[in-house]
Amino acid sequence: MKKVFLLFFSLSIFSFASAKDDCELIYSTASYALNHAKSALKANNYEHQKYYSGKALESYDKLLKLLEGSQCEGLTENVQDIIADAIKAANPADWDRGRYYSKKVFNSTQDLITQLDSRTEVAGVEITP
Repeated sequence: MKKVFLLFFSLSIFSFASAKDDCELIYSTASYALNHAKSALKANNYEHQKYYSGKALESYDKLLKLLEGSQCEGLTENVQDIIADAIKAANPADWDRGRYYSKKVFNSTQDLITQLDSRTEVAGVEITP
């Protein structure tokens, strides 16, 4: 009986440990997008700005996929708006437009993370990045 209990307990612990909460993954991915957007703003040449903006765009594409069917509903429209700006930041016409859209993505990402924070506070769940 102890062996059966131990096996069941081990399997349940493993399943809980391997399955992260949807909102936690979304929060983590948004944090990566924020870091890439910040790097794009700090970039001192055009190619680096485009590179980091492209990385932020990749993070947002991943974020949009994570939002489908997740517990963190209602953020899809915000993420789609940020993706539209991230596309413009990753493929800008010139340096100034790239900086403008990178800053817009950075600020929007900060707002998104604030929304995620407020959702987790309401739900009583604490997420640590």
